[in-house]
Formats: sequence, structure tokens, C-alpha cells
Amino acid sequence: MLIVVGRVAALAERREELIEVMRWMQRESRREPGCLNYGFFESVEVENEFIAVEEWESVAALRTHFGAPSVAGFAARIGDLVTGVPEVRIHGVGATSDFPDLTQFDQD
Repeated sequence: MLIVVGRVAALAERREELIEVMRWMQRESRREPGCLNYGFFESVEVENEFIAVEEWESVAALRTHFGAPSVAGFAARIGDLVTGVPEVRIHGVGATSDFPDLTQFDQD
């Protein structure tokens, strides 16, 4: 599984427009094969900062997503709505467990 975490800050006066574009992107992405979860969330610490959390079942699914017209459209639409370049990081996940079970992560 791959997890993508992105951060972006909205221009205060264009915040609602950005939220609408993010809602659109969520809907489009959730329809794609291999998308396990996709959502935007607002920071409780930084005003007008939004965090994207995406879960993809495979590298192939994420590559397909990156090539989707919706991704290019999203990038084009947010340019005038944000304060800077979005920060995006991709994390590979080797294992997942339900809270609070940490036994599969023990290295001893």
C-alpha cells in the first residue's frame, strides 16, 4: 500500500473556492481503480492549511492516478487559490494493523 500526504495553504479570500475544487478531486479520485481512501482535511494548527491523505493499493494504481486528467485539472485549478507550492510525500507501507495492536511492528 502507498500513502500520499499533501499539504497546501489557501489564500484566505479564495478558501471556499479551494474547498470546492478539493471536493471535486475527492469524488474523481475515489472512483479510480486502486483508490482505497482519499480525503482532504483542515489543519487545526495552521489557518487555511489543508492536508490530503490518500491510500492506494499499488504503485500501478498511483501511477495511473497521476496520469489521470483529473490530476492535471486539479493542479491547473488550484494555482490561483493557494499561497505556494503544495508539499507532497509518498510513503510505502509494509504492514497495517488495527489500533492498538503493535505486535507486527516489533523488531525484537
